[in-house]
Amino acid sequence: QREIPIEYEDTAESLHDKLAILGRDLLLETLPSIIEGTNERTKQDEIKVTYAPTIKREDERLDFSLSQRQIYNKVRGLYSWPGAYCTLDGKILKIWKCRETENVFPQLLNGAITNVYEDGFGVKVSNGEIVVTELQLEGKKKMLAKDFINGYSNLKGKILV
Repeated sequence: QREIPIEYEDTAESLHDKLAILGRDLLLETLPSIIEGTNERTKQDEIKVTYAPTIKREDERLDFSLSQRQIYNKVRGLYSWPGAYCTLDGKILKIWKCRETENVFPQLLNGAITNVYEDGFGVKVSNGEIVVTELQLEGKKKMLAKDFINGYSNLKGKILV
């Protein structure tokens, strides 16, 4: 048994990769004592058992009435598969990466595009703003949000649903 910290920038994909290495090393360390029958075994505490439910399509949809941290964590948790999504002008928009800001826009509706930044565009959420930095519009390739902005006019003021 080993522990590993979950860093602020970790995604499901990066954590998977870290755990694969940790598991490999732990197995190499433990396997000889398992074969010899000398390893220490610890029975799992049944009270602490939790089960992960199957992720459904509706679980992938972003709800901009949630907090910055909740949305940021959902995007990280669904990266690199299946991905978090919303809609823009009736098309599915996958949000692959985002970041939090300290900006607050109390006058705007949740989901409103607030600003265009060098690395992406801001979206109003319940307690502030997130900046979408990597995305994929339905039928298109995954891209940096700054490249998306170059080809999408009048983004500011639109509402993500």
